[in-house]
Amino acid sequence: MKLEYSILEHLSNNDNGKFVDITFIEDDHASLRKALDELQGRNMILVDEDNRRDFAAFGIGNDRMKPINAKIKMNGRIYFHTLRSRNEISSSKDRRKNRWSLSYFF
Repeated sequence: MKLEYSILEHLSNNDNGKFVDITFIEDDHASLRKALDELQGRNMILVDEDNRRDFAAFGIGNDRMKPINAKIKMNGRIYFHTLRSRNEISSSKDRRKNRWSLSYFF
């Protein structure tokens, strides 16, 4: 859930109508692909399956990590904002609690 939230947050913050590189959001490439498949299955993002050049002719192996580009859809944007509003509600209570605890010192 946290990885899905961070993917949606990155895509929402960098949304300019083009595909955004999200390869390095998570170090574990397998869990990143699993989260992307889950989000794509729920029709929240669009993943660009662009296969880059084949460097085998130059002696470079094709086992390297390929860049993953994605774009957020309207369903993903709505889901992200509902998740963010839930997090803000819980964090605003914490901020209020901290503010009152600091007022005792003044």
